[in-house]
This record gives sequence, C-alpha cells and structure tokens, in this order.
Amino acid sequence: MITALFKTWVWAGIRRDGCINISPARLTNLISLLLFCVMLLHLPIHLYFWSQGGHVQTLILLFHALLCPLVPVCSSLGYPKLARRLLIGGYASFISFTSLYLGYASASHWFLILGFFISPFLFKHNEVKLLACAGVIFVACFVVLEQLSLPSLLSVAPGYQGFIKQLTNFSFPLICLLCTLHIFYDHAKSWQHIAAEQRRSENLLLNVLPDPIAERLKHSNKPVADHFASATVVFTDIEGFSDIVNNRDPKDVVKYLNDLYSEFDQLLKPLGMEKIKTNGDEYMAVSGVPVSVEDHARRACICALKMQAIFTTVSERHHISNGLRIGLNSGQLIAGVIGRDKYSYDLWGDSVNLASRMESQGQSGKIQVSEHTYRLCRHQFHFKPRCRLDVKGMGQCQTYWLLSSKEDENGD
Repeated sequence: MITALFKTWVWAGIRRDGCINISPARLTNLISLLLFCVMLLHLPIHLYFWSQGGHVQTLILLFHALLCPLVPVCSSLGYPKLARRLLIGGYASFISFTSLYLGYASASHWFLILGFFISPFLFKHNEVKLLACAGVIFVACFVVLEQLSLPSLLSVAPGYQGFIKQLTNFSFPLICLLCTLHIFYDHAKSWQHIAAEQRRSENLLLNVLPDPIAERLKHSNKPVADHFASATVVFTDIEGFSDIVNNRDPKDVVKYLNDLYSEFDQLLKPLGMEKIKTNGDEYMAVSGVPVSVEDHARRACICALKMQAIFTTVSERHHISNGLRIGLNSGQLIAGVIGRDKYSYDLWGDSVNLASRMESQGQSGKIQVSEHTYRLCRHQFHFKPRCRLDVKGMGQCQTYWLLSSKEDENGD
C-alpha cells in the first residue's frame, strides 16, 4: 500500500504514453516526496530537544511538511508550474527559516547550494526565465545568510545547535550523492529510451523504404529523386480476385495475401530487387533500383518465373484455383520519395506504364514481357512471340511470353 502511494505521488499528473520529456515533472514530485519523508524523520529529533528550543523548529518543519503534498496535487490538477513554485519556494523558505532560527553555526544554509544545482533538472529547455528565477532565489538566500553569519534568533541550547550541525555535516554530502545518482540514472534511462525509440523509428523507415534511400533521408533533408537509364519493372495481379473477396471470410483473404506477398518479399532479397508497393491484389517490384545493376532484366525474369511457382504453392495451400498475371518491361524511369507524414518510394515513366499494361493485358498463369525486356534476355530464357498489342498512349507494341530459363537446362 505504501509503495502504491509513493508511485501515485511520484507519477501525479504525468502521462506515460506521451513523447514529451517527463523528467522535470517526475523529479519535481519525487523531490517533494523525499523532502516530506526527510522532514518526518527529523521530527523526533526536534521533539527530543523541545525544551531546548526544538518547539519552534518543530512548527517550522510541520508547516513546510504540509506544503509537500500540495506539489503532487497541483501536478495532478494540471498545474505543473505551480507545483514547481511550491517546491522551490517551500524548500528555500524551510532552509532559510531553519538557518535563521538555529543560526549560522548550524550550517543549514548549505542546503541552498544543493537546491541551486538540482533546480536546472526541474525545468524544460524552453523555460530559461523560470530557471534563472529559481537560481537567483537560491543564490540570494545563500549569500545573505552566509554574509550575515547570524546567531540563532531565539534561545537555542548549544547542544541542540551542535547536534544539528553534526547532522548537517553528515546528511548534506549523503543527500548530494543520492540526488546525483538519481539524476544520473534517470538521464541514463532517458537516453536508453531515446536510443530504443530511434532504433524503432529507423527500423520502421527501413520497412517502408529501401535501405540506401532510408540512409539518405536520415542524413539529409533534400528531396530524393533519381533517374535510372535502365531498369526492369515487374507487375503481378491475381485473376478474378473479386470473386475470392466476395466468397471468402475477410480474415482468410488477408491471410492468403499476407502469405503470398510475404513469400514474394523473401524472393526479392537474394535477387537484389526492391518491392515498391502493393495495391489490393496487385504487387509491384523493380530490378536495378535504387542500386543500378547490369543484369536487371535477367533478375526480373528469374523473379517472375519463381513468382509463378510460389503462387501455385500458396494458392493450393489456401484452396484457391485462380491464376496470376505477370508483366515485365525494361527501360528508363524516375524513382523518388513522396509524402511527409507517410513516406512512399515510387516509380514514374513510360517504362512503368508499359510494364503495367504487360500485366493488365496478359493472361492468367502467364508472364508477358515487352520487346525491351525480350532483347535484354533472349539468350538466357525461352520466349514465345505473342502478337502486337495496342497499348493506350504508346501505339502497337510487340510482346512475348516468358516460358523458362536456359540456365536451368544447363544446370546453373
């Protein structure tokens, strides 16, 4: 129960799910809790010296102890600045009154130096004026008490004053050490959290963008736009996919697509190809982008043939009999990153449009390639001429069916 109460005190008014720096607010609550506990621990000492002047210090202590719980209350009500003012003002007031009452010989005013060094950690980076004000309060109080070197205001027994001095000599370095350790571990933990979030953000970026593009974005704010003189684009589309959607449970449809496209993703990596996007049941990939390679067309053809085999295996597993259309085209294109909130790496150009037409005007279970891709790979693969197709905006284009690889026949 006590542990739960302490946690409620320390985390009062703090949202743990946010991305803001919560260290100042948490440290404010924590110091108020520590002050409260220290004051309660000191209370028996002043009660013991009640007849020797401890009665006045007991009243000073109790008054300031009652201020400590108001700090988390203000934090929980949404007034963090007021909470800090209560903490700083109450702390400076308690040390000052204690020093004035017990006198310079008690050395109580040295705790104002501790407050000065801790106060920067209670403020955010944009609260410079408030930080300066807190620093001035602690320094001014310390300088005044140090320069005046006042004796005790009321009659205080020398034994009581001496005991407080010894207690101060022991507790001051101990509290300084504990505060330093806490701030050190708190900031170390914060940096670990920041590093973990940075790694998480980088991993998310790598999942969305190709590795070389993600690295460029991490080190530069310049737009990413590249021209590639020659690359090969691959489009795939599932024949009659609307019937699958209409006749199957949504979870089954998503699981099927996830299994299929996950297999496609794994296929691209050893071939050095890059997935661009999926649009419904359409899958788009490219060879030779974002890193140019001479044999981009060959890699794309190998990929297309293996996609057919993967599609057959996955479809049989899910009891689906529909076929897959695949289209390829090679040529120049532009690649770049668009968007600010959600990055997208995309391709543009007539070569991309023609690859899309190769897929959409193809046939189920077949791979249709353009004249450009055929000329780059005709010595490495078996092709069968199809016909000249009317392609919107491009006129008539000779196309071919990709049948198999000659490398497989040679045992390569």
